[in-house]
Amino acid sequence: MEATIAVPVPIVMEFELDKTRLFKEVKHYNLVNGQELFSKKLNIGINRGFSKAKYDYSLKVWRGNKWSGQITGLFPTYDSEIFYGDTKNKTNLVIVRFMDSQNKLRLYFFQNFYTRRLTQFLERFKEAH
Repeated sequence: MEATIAVPVPIVMEFELDKTRLFKEVKHYNLVNGQELFSKKLNIGINRGFSKAKYDYSLKVWRGNKWSGQITGLFPTYDSEIFYGDTKNKTNLVIVRFMDSQNKLRLYFFQNFYTRRLTQFLERFKEAH
């Protein structure tokens, strides 16, 4: 019998694209709803292939007066709108869902939760969210 993975309750933050300054390889998002757990602003950049990592996007946050280093890479899933990453060496799971043609972004932060059975977890996650 296969054990199912329970979907813990994430901390959810909603962001909207900052259209005041648009860039070719980077999008900036402003927090519009939820806790300011990461930052009021996110920087989502395209992986330009400087490393061998297979992520599609990098996630940075606004720290005072500048962007942080990369917080996590965002890896593709079976769903073209959903990407995942982690913080603190796979201690916390981060799921990003792009919506409205990437004009909106919903970030789900699973504190003190990470699973190696990601495909099964993401199927359960999509059902719940």
